[in-house]
Amino acid sequence: MKLMLSSLLFASLMATATHASPVPDFPFVTVTGTAQMEVAPDSARITLVIRSNAETADAATSAVYQQGRSLLSYLQSKGVDLADIEAAQINKEATYQDYSSRVITGYAATQPVFIQLRSIEHYIDIMDHLFKQPNIFSIQGQFETSQKEQLEQELMAKAGADARQRAERLANAQGAGIHSVFAISEGSRSWGNLSSDFGFGAGSGVYGVQMRASADMAESSLVLPKHIRIQQSVNVIYRLAN
Repeated sequence: MKLMLSSLLFASLMATATHASPVPDFPFVTVTGTAQMEVAPDSARITLVIRSNAETADAATSAVYQQGRSLLSYLQSKGVDLADIEAAQINKEATYQDYSSRVITGYAATQPVFIQLRSIEHYIDIMDHLFKQPNIFSIQGQFETSQKEQLEQELMAKAGADARQRAERLANAQGAGIHSVFAISEGSRSWGNLSSDFGFGAGSGVYGVQMRASADMAESSLVLPKHIRIQQSVNVIYRLAN
């Protein structure tokens, strides 16, 4: 009886494993199609953290409040709407003498801030200002385009056509043909994250120096990208024709 039950259990598990197998039971080819283009950015998003360390919680929190008020005033002077500025809740933590000691030596207050720039006209001035503030850290910038949705659709169609061509070349090389699409999924895409020390990340765009508007700004080393590279990819499994 035990042998019979074991045999039935084994057969059931094998049947379940076979049924759950993700591999199609027909000839197929899997490919990834890609498409990309370079466009001039017309907007940007900046993220940062206001942080202050002090001996008392009141002093640390007050410094964050003060830096926040100063930042809001400056951004408004650059034409940034208050609706495009988001601030998370302030977080306060105690700082200790060392890892093993529980003796409190001070307090750290932090507040993440998110800024949406509808235009990049003042991007360099704003970033330059942020870098010079004593209580602003973790500054990152991401360039964007207002035509994002339209360009995504265009690139997805081109990526799909590229996948079809790749599949047909592979199938033809083996004397076969493409029958139909079995499965499709969206691949990764990049919108040019720029997050190095000066707000730019390697490999995320094609950059070129743009002339500053006045001589008193010439000492800044920040530059704007001429283009950002947009990419879409699609993964497709094609059923081969018999």
